[in-house]
Amino acid sequence: MIRTLAPAALVLLLTACAGVQAKIESYSLGRGVVTYDDMRRAKEQCASEGGFVRPKDDGGDMAQMSNYICEIQPRKAGNS
Repeated sequence: MIRTLAPAALVLLLTACAGVQAKIESYSLGRGVVTYDDMRRAKEQCASEGGFVRPKDDGGDMAQMSNYICEIQPRKAGNS
């Protein structure tokens, strides 16, 4: 009986683990004055995580990194 249940339990466990993914959320770019190099690095990092850099909705001083976010759209079920 155990020999027949063990493979089924293993398959179930592996299937559950494969369905769990780390959730990446949008985030603020940090603090400090915007420089060309800092913004370029932030855009590259954001793009590598599947997002894009944009100004925050509440406006603010566009010379400050904290007024920009990396917006990452949630993945739809079934997409990897």
